[in-house]
Amino acid sequence: MNELEIFLRLSLTGLSIVITIISLTSFLKLKDGKLALATLGFFLFVMEGGLLSIGIFSPIVEAYVSVELTVGIAFLALIFFYLSIVKR
Repeated sequence: MNELEIFLRLSLTGLSIVITIISLTSFLKLKDGKLALATLGFFLFVMEGGLLSIGIFSPIVEAYVSVELTVGIAFLALIFFYLSIVKR
């Protein structure tokens, strides 16, 4: 694993946490269902980033991180983002 990959994994986690906190704060103020769905989508990116970041330090976790898992989490996040846009 090179330095760029480590940087990207940790950056994904950090930025996802910041965006999740901002959207969660907005949801708690406005109580809008659309924001709840978007917050769930961002939280899935936090989970993905967390798995990737823990994988840097733990070979056991890294063994479970696969392309299918990361793409699946990203796909679920995109579903929540889509629902937050089209929900009435």
